[in-house]
Formats: sequence, structure tokens, C-alpha cells
Amino acid sequence: MKETGDMQLKEKSRQFRYKREDFGDLPVKLEHLTIHLNFQETRVDGTNCLEMTALEPMDELVLDAMDLEILQVEWISNPAGESPLRGKGLPLSFSYDPANNKLSVQLPHHVSEGERFCIRTQSRCFPSDHLLEGIYRDTTPPGAPQQYMSQCQQWGFQRILPILDDCRAKCTMTTTLEGDRAYTHLISNGNISRKTNPEGKPAPKAHDPSRQVITYENPVPMAPYLFIACAGTWEELTDHVTYESGKGVRLEYLVPPGSVDGARIPMEILKDSVLWVARTQDYEYTGDTYRTITMNKSNFGGMENVGNTTIVTDAALLDEHTLDQSLLYAHAVIVHEFEHNQCGSETTMETPFDVWLNEAYTVDVERQYMASRFDPSFIRLQQVDSIRNPLLGPLALEDGGHVGRIVREGFNDPDELIDGVTYVKAAEVIGMLRLVLGNDHFRAGKRLYFQRYHHGNANTEQFFQCFEEVSGISLEQFRRRWLHTVGYPKVTAHDRYDPQTKEYRMVFTQHLNEGQEPFHIPLAIALVDSHGKDMENTCRVIQLREQETEVIVENVGTAPAFPSLNRDYSFYGTLHHRGVTQGQLALQTRLDPNRYNRVNAMRQLTDFERVGLLANHERAVDPQWLTLYGEILEDESSSDSLKAFFLRIDEQPLDRAYCAWYPELVMAREKLMKAVNGMYRDRLLQKFAELDTYTLPENASPTVGIEARLLKQVLLDLIVVDDSGESHDLILNHLRNATTANDRVSALLALNRSSARERRSILEEYYARWHGHLSAYANYLRVISSGTQDDVFQMIEEESSRPTFDITQPTWCRALYLPMALNNKKLWTEEGIQWVAHSVVKLAPINATTASRLLNSFQQVAGLRADLKKLVVNALDHILTQVPSHVSPTIHGQAEAYLNHGESAVKGEARP
Repeated sequence: MKETGDMQLKEKSRQFRYKREDFGDLPVKLEHLTIHLNFQETRVDGTNCLEMTALEPMDELVLDAMDLEILQVEWISNPAGESPLRGKGLPLSFSYDPANNKLSVQLPHHVSEGERFCIRTQSRCFPSDHLLEGIYRDTTPPGAPQQYMSQCQQWGFQRILPILDDCRAKCTMTTTLEGDRAYTHLISNGNISRKTNPEGKPAPKAHDPSRQVITYENPVPMAPYLFIACAGTWEELTDHVTYESGKGVRLEYLVPPGSVDGARIPMEILKDSVLWVARTQDYEYTGDTYRTITMNKSNFGGMENVGNTTIVTDAALLDEHTLDQSLLYAHAVIVHEFEHNQCGSETTMETPFDVWLNEAYTVDVERQYMASRFDPSFIRLQQVDSIRNPLLGPLALEDGGHVGRIVREGFNDPDELIDGVTYVKAAEVIGMLRLVLGNDHFRAGKRLYFQRYHHGNANTEQFFQCFEEVSGISLEQFRRRWLHTVGYPKVTAHDRYDPQTKEYRMVFTQHLNEGQEPFHIPLAIALVDSHGKDMENTCRVIQLREQETEVIVENVGTAPAFPSLNRDYSFYGTLHHRGVTQGQLALQTRLDPNRYNRVNAMRQLTDFERVGLLANHERAVDPQWLTLYGEILEDESSSDSLKAFFLRIDEQPLDRAYCAWYPELVMAREKLMKAVNGMYRDRLLQKFAELDTYTLPENASPTVGIEARLLKQVLLDLIVVDDSGESHDLILNHLRNATTANDRVSALLALNRSSARERRSILEEYYARWHGHLSAYANYLRVISSGTQDDVFQMIEEESSRPTFDITQPTWCRALYLPMALNNKKLWTEEGIQWVAHSVVKLAPINATTASRLLNSFQQVAGLRADLKKLVVNALDHILTQVPSHVSPTIHGQAEAYLNHGESAVKGEARP
């Protein structure tokens, strides 16, 4: 792995289609849009009246327009009060440049600065079933007219109508939708006009009873990317909340016909979220109605659309096929999208380069909510797992040397900004900002930010200025290093206790390349005594601003048992405690009152064993590690979730120098698991049998048993690693007894990794049961792609060829292809590498988002073993040839960056 300085240089060498300087001042201030959209069976006809004020003299207006048929452009001079949709306009000359997505309109006279004028465009769009931007064709319920959904972030509006598709073009809107009378709903932003639709629902179209029409009025200025226009068939679940102020909000959940019961628990989560946000974030929703709309197809989990949140059906509905991870995600996405009403809709990023402001702050709010509703340690451990995720986690992305700047230097497609850097690393930065400032200053700063930029736009500098104003603390170093460079801090700690002076001294060193500025790091620490108690006055957050920082804790009466460093992963990066003994880590595993750090201490001990096996695969597993493992197995004081994290043995190492040793990491994990199995098999079997996840209390919340099921899955994996007949019987019994989706899928995953003779026939049985259900079929597809037998690629190919599989359905596409990206046992073979290359080429024109995530498999090409590196370089060259930039600028640019990095590494020294 190359150092941080080299990684920063690498990103700067990339070529980007869009850079910050491309987002200059807008030529006009958009005041109001009057829109009419007519949904037909294969197209949407649109009229857009753009009322605006010139900010500079002009003879020409250039609008954004992508993949549209432009029919007419007119100058409108209607009398005051008359709708610009009606009346005769003056036809204008225009030229449309589809290659650059620009519509140039010649104005009828020289327009002076400050002059207000109106342009009316008439156009058509032709929605796709796989290009999920603008208006697109979603899954249509049987017997209903074509279902249409919309996705306008980041530049989807210009796929619907010509527009200034810019975050700063915030304006009010009046939107009229027309569609088949069979639609149950026609939806857009704002409140329903009681003048045109007094009953609050679509009205029959005059002189054409086969059609219906509804008008929405949105009086709050809104960015184009937040626009929504949907025509569909849904059932509706309604409820309401009342704030302490007395204001009420109607809540609607729109779901596929026959699915209302699946929305009842999400509705309760939504009600809880709305009131929790009011109590903790000082925000009350300003609209009359807040609507959640299910969509079967989307590349993302959810999208805020000012009063209308869209969430993928797989996450929006909870039923007997919902996995525990999906249940947790439902809690997170519901509060996340609601918080976007404040951060994103009312206060909006200035350009896509500031998208992290919208998302990171909102993720931070989401994390607070999750920690208030579940065990905070369990939630934090999950969050750090996402940081360390070897495919999409930001540490892995940064180790690859291709991305990592939160405020990007450039991009080829705005969807590239929707990644682990924006959603995970940047959220960590918000959390660190709170530790730097303290809770009171952080709260005052965010309150000032939302007040100052209410109904406006803000950029990164303006965000930080608010926090500097209220705190008096300079954040220049903090934001410069955390936001504008690739890489993360690598800190080494040295410590010693002086019994004469009663001082505990710690020296923290940041490892930097020549000329690099240190990070400003908030580090949470405490000293712990031999009874597992924090020593008095030692629990604190220290600020590391220099390359080397000495911290002296005074009046420490006796030597601590151990220091507890980087509590709850207080900073994003790595910390190596030089000189710490395995005995100290074992003591910390047993005694640290910070539960996250207890688990992390055990993970460090496991990493010692892992790295030892990487150096010598014949090495025996340390008996002391096994003894400690047995203690944890028998510990009845730990919660099920904490014990699951203690006992789970990952492939992913803590020592990031070994992150690309994929085949060897598989070997090390299996050897550690088999050692545990060999010593504790009887106890593992007994613990598995005692943990009853099959019997659920009547009317129990679906969250009941999540932690137990997590532990049961860890125990199952440890037991069946031997692939014995006894283990096969255990898997099948677990499958037969399972009463929840999580247990069933855990059993099927274990089955498909086994050599059990019934494996294929049982999987086929579950295909027959589940392929008719969106989420159940996705669960089945994940099982198939996670297999480790020699027929796994054949099975994936067979599934992709079934008539029931739709590659344009993103939920199924992700489920079938992405698990293989983490299936290191099968991927890092010649067959597996070729499969990735073939699949990326296949997916790129259909679903570039899934293709990009799959391509992330190759991001560590420079650190691969020499033979694998050559195979990956050849695969990247194939992708680059087969996916030119006009097919997918994202995939082409990503493959090119990886290839350049890989070819450079091939010329250098091979990895040992």
C-alpha cells in the first residue's frame, strides 16, 4: 500500500469531466416554475414555464436538457394573474445539443440585468426501465397503467423538462399532473390546490373522462433535484402526529396493492422519528402532509423530495421475509430521509461538491437516533464495520489510492459522489467536529447554520464559519486535512507510568510524509484500573494537532491496568499502541468499561493470530488466545450482540498492510475457526441449542431477538466450518425450525457453502417458494452468490438466465452480483477475476451503480500478489476497452484509475 502523500498525488492526476470551476454564477434567478406533465403509456409530454430575473445582460439563455425531444420554445407575455401555461406565445429560435445536454434559446430582444421574463418550453421524455433518473418506468401492478417514478438527484430534472439544473436554482413551483383515470395517485411537491382540486384528489379532465388531473402548489423555494413527479397505483396507509406546539402533520404511506400490513411498523417508526427529530434536533416539519412512497426500482435506498420521500420497497415494507439488517436499515433510512427536510431541502448544498453537507450531517442525526433506539455499543460496532468494509468502506477506498477527498476535486458523474466517503467517512468527520467543539458549541453552531441559510444554499466554508463563530475555535487545520486530502491518520501511541511523580505519560505520533500537515484529531481516552473502573479524572478527549503530542495525566495514584485509547473509535483512522502486550489486551478484553474497546481489544488479539498465520500458515494457533475465546463463550454477563462481535472471526484484518492478501486471509480465518471448533465444538453446539430464536412472544416487535439471532448466526458459522455430516444435519434442522427470515437465510447461506448432498435440491425448493416475492427472491439470490462450492459461477449464470430474473430490477441485480465481490474464497481465482470483468461489462450500460460497486473488487490491485495482480490488470484492460466513456464515464474512469495504479505496481516490486 502506498502512503497518503502518494495517494493524494494519484487522485490529482485523474481527469474529470466536471470540476468546481464549471459551477460559475447563474445568469438568472429562477423565480417560479409552472409545469404541466401528461403521463402517457410510453412517454411523458411536458410544458415548463420558467419565470426568472436576469442577473446579467443577455441575448441567449442556455438551459440543461438531457435525452429530450424539444417541440417548441416560446416567449410568454401573459397579463398578470393569467397562467403562463395558457395563451399564445412568441416562438423563439433554439438549438439543442444532445451531446452536451444543452438547449440554447435566442431571446427576442436584449434582456437587461434585473429584467423579469418568462420562457415556455414544450418537450417529451421517454422513460426507461433501467436508466433510473428523471421519470422512469417502475414495476407496474397487474391490470394497472404504466407505473412511473422519478429520481432527480443530481441531474434528473433535465431528463424531464429543460431547466437550470443547479442546486442554487431554488424557486417556487406549481405543478399539474395528468394521467389515466385508473391511477390511484398522481404526486408532486407541495400542497394540493383546493382551487382546482377541492376534494384533495385528482379530478376528471374536462371533456375527457378517461383522464384525471391534479395541481400542486409549492410555495417554498426548492432546488430542481428535489422535484418529484409520479403516476402510479398504490394502497394508502394514513396516520398523523401532533407536535408539542400543537401543529399536526398528516402521514401517508403509499404501498403496492395488498401490502398495507407491511407498512404498519414502518409507519410507527416514522411517527417516532418525526417526534424524536423535533425533540432532539429542534426541527418541526412545515408542510401539511409528509408522504412515503414505495418504489420497486432504485439505485439508492431512499430519496428526499420535499414532502415526498421515496424508499425502495425492499426496505420500506417489513414482512416475514425482512432480514434483521433490513429492519435496522428501515429505522435508519426513515429518520434519515425525514431529517433531509431540514438539511437538504430547506438548507441546501451549493453545488455537488458540497453534497457531503447534506448527507454527512443527516447520517449523523440518523446515528443519534439509532443509538437512542438500540444498544449504542451494538450500533457503533456496526458503524465501524461499515468503515472497515473491504468493498465499499472508506478505509478500503482510500487504501486503493483513488478516492478519499470529502470535498472532491472533480467527478465524471454525480452518482460517483454517493459512496462510502460521503456517507461514512464524512459522517465520522461530523462526529469528530462535535468532539472538537463540545456538545454545546456544536448545537449552537448547527442552529446558527440552519437559521442563516434557511431556504437558501450553503457551501462547506460557510458551514464551518458558523461553528467557528459560536465557539471561537479555528477549524482551518481540521477542515483542510479532513475534507481536502485523500488518506487517514495513522497514529502510534507510546506510554509509561512514573510511580515517583504519579504521572502517566503518553506520546502520540502521526506518521506523515515529508511536507504533510498533521490532522487535527480528537482522541477519547481513559485509564482503567485492575477492577475494570475508569480511574478518577482520566476520562477525557484530547486534541492532537501536531505530528507528535505528549499528554501527561497527573495525580495517578497507582499504575493503571491499561489505557483505553480511541474509545468508541473517536477518530477515523488507525491507532497502533506500541509496546502493548497481549496480556494487557486480554485484560482489556475482560475489563474495559467501554464495551466497544473491549471488543476491539479482542479483535487486536485475533489480528495477532491472523498476521502470524499469514507469515506462516503452518503455525499453530496460540492456546492463550483459545483460552480467552473460551472465557468469552462462557461469559453470561455480555449481551448477545456484544458476544457475537467478540466471537465473530472476520477475514478483514485490522492491520491494513494485509488488506489485499485475500486468499491468505480466507485461509487464516478458516484455520482460526477450525481451531475454535476443535477445542469447543461441544460447547458451541450446546450454546447454539440453548439460544432459542424460534419462539417469539405473541405480538412482539420485530426488533425483539435481533441480537440473539446475530449470535446464533456466529455460532452456526463456527460449528459448520468443519463441513461434516453432523454439521450438515444441524444446518438442515436450523432451516426446518426457523421462524424468521434471518434464521432461514443464515441456514441457507451455510448450506450453500457446504458439500451437503441435498444442497442444490433444497435451494431449488426455496427458489420455487420465494421467487414471486421481491424481498424473498433477493434473499435467495444473495444465498446463491455467496456460495463457496465449485459450481457457484455456474449457479449465478443459471439464475441470471431464469425468466423470473430481471437484470433491470436493481434489488435483484445487487443481490445476485454484489455478494460475489465479498466472496474472497471464489473471487480471487482466475475464473472469479474473469467473472468480475465480464459482469462489469455486462452491467455498465444497464446499471452503472451496481457495476461500479462490483468493480470496487479491484481497487486494491497495487497490493495484490504478483500472479493475481497480472490477472486483474488484464481484466481492467478488458473493461476499459469494452466500456468506453460514452457508455459509462463512471466505469471507464474508475477502471482507468485502477489500471494505471495496477500497471505501475506491476513494474515495481512484487508483494511478498
